[in-house]
Amino acid sequence: MNSLLKFKSLFLIFILFSCTEEIKTFRLNITIDPANSGTVTPSSGTFEQGSSINLIATPSDGHEFSSWSGSITSVDNPLEFQINSDIELIAKFSKIDLNSNDIDNDGVIDDIDNCPNTPSGFYVDENGCLIENEFDSSFSLIWSDEFSYDGKPDSTKWHHQIIPPDNGGWYNGEEQHYTDRIENSYVSDSTLKIKVIKESYDVNGSFKNYTSARLNSKFAFKYGRVDIRAKLPSSSGTWPAFWTLGTNINEIGNYFGDSEGNVGWPMCGEIDIMEQSENKSESLGHFHWGDVNNGNYGNYGEKTSIENASSEYHIYSLIWDESSMQILLDNKVFLTMTNTQSVPFDNRHYILINVAMGGNLGGSIDPNFVEDEMIVDYVRVFKKN
Repeated sequence: MNSLLKFKSLFLIFILFSCTEEIKTFRLNITIDPANSGTVTPSSGTFEQGSSINLIATPSDGHEFSSWSGSITSVDNPLEFQINSDIELIAKFSKIDLNSNDIDNDGVIDDIDNCPNTPSGFYVDENGCLIENEFDSSFSLIWSDEFSYDGKPDSTKWHHQIIPPDNGGWYNGEEQHYTDRIENSYVSDSTLKIKVIKESYDVNGSFKNYTSARLNSKFAFKYGRVDIRAKLPSSSGTWPAFWTLGTNINEIGNYFGDSEGNVGWPMCGEIDIMEQSENKSESLGHFHWGDVNNGNYGNYGEKTSIENASSEYHIYSLIWDESSMQILLDNKVFLTMTNTQSVPFDNRHYILINVAMGGNLGGSIDPNFVEDEMIVDYVRVFKKN
């Protein structure tokens, strides 16, 4: 009796399992053509037989959906079907044929230009609109280096001034030579480094005990606003500076040479946006000029307190127009001078960035000095809109 029951139980189990149908799955594989021209949701995967699939093709910027090909041919979007076999699909996208006109010649085509009447000479953003100064929206960007690259300073924007103009040395009793070596000036981590190194260095038989870098901008401007965000070196004896000179200066080795005139210093005019002496808790602003009527030397400057100049970024600025010139630290004016007809601040200027050693302003150099650096986050020049 027991044997008969066991047999019947086993028979029923056999019948039960033989009647249970195996669940089938199928593969859906989707290819985007061309690559990165769009996306499809849901993406490739495995689905149970009979599942309802609803595919949505989304084009990337500048593209539009065209069609499906492969196992299914269609132009429907969304595409709906039931999966009962493996499916291979190609989602095809095409570039939108945009109107290539650029009426204001700002580099952004009219079809996507949100500001179609931008005046010439200004930088614009990806929407074709002016890039305004963060402190004063009446100024917009006309030139900058954001240092978003690695290696030597951008040679299309900067010139290394390395020829000593003062009998084999530099003025003001300075104790460095300037080089164009990457050891003394380079870009990394989105910042420019000007590095001073203690080493014996020879230029045509003239030996100095320190090397550094002195950059001239290849861009020149007349009137506007300059902002330079930076950390300064902390070592005694370092003399960092952001400043400008008239493009008409006849100093040897500078970028502009005599292409825009041939006058000496100070007839060219000098604007010191930032200099720092032995006192690292001060920032100095200064103007130097030669009187255009009699050639007499004139100068005017002020200093302002600064905290953590080497450990924190500060913004050093110049605002210059026909009537006056202002020097600012962190957008606070601490020096103003009237721009009169007797001073030569009515010609184009270029920007200089350098770190000198010792001399009249750098003062006594730390005997244990090995190296130090100035770190520049950006240099920006703005013009009134």
